[in-house]
Amino acid sequence: MAATRRERRVFSALHIVTGAVVVVGVFMGLPVRYAPVDLLAGVLAMALFVSGFGLLARTRWSQRVARAVSWVTLVIGLSVTALLTITASHVAGLYGPIGRGGALIMVLVACLVVPYLVAIPVVGVHVFSRGNRR
Repeated sequence: MAATRRERRVFSALHIVTGAVVVVGVFMGLPVRYAPVDLLAGVLAMALFVSGFGLLARTRWSQRVARAVSWVTLVIGLSVTALLTITASHVAGLYGPIGRGGALIMVLVACLVVPYLVAIPVVGVHVFSRGNRR
């Protein structure tokens, strides 16, 4: 069973919004440019936009691309969340009271990452993988 029309519209909007959040978060939110992060964020945002507009246009390939993009986003989201929490614990332990303030900011950023880069992709993988079960 493929995704319903409503699910395609909802995930179209979610992928486009998530792409915009990635662009704003990385290119406007981070104070320093770092080529690997910028490249990964740019590719992820572009993939999310292609997936979102493909779902909106109801193209034949859109659901396969949406499933792949959901998997990639999930892997990146889990990696970023893990790295942020590990770094937060390191900073808090190494720098004492000042480090705890920095760690709090990293944990808050991790909490902001989870809905867009973990929760939405988990549901997307489920929705777009239903038709591929045997």
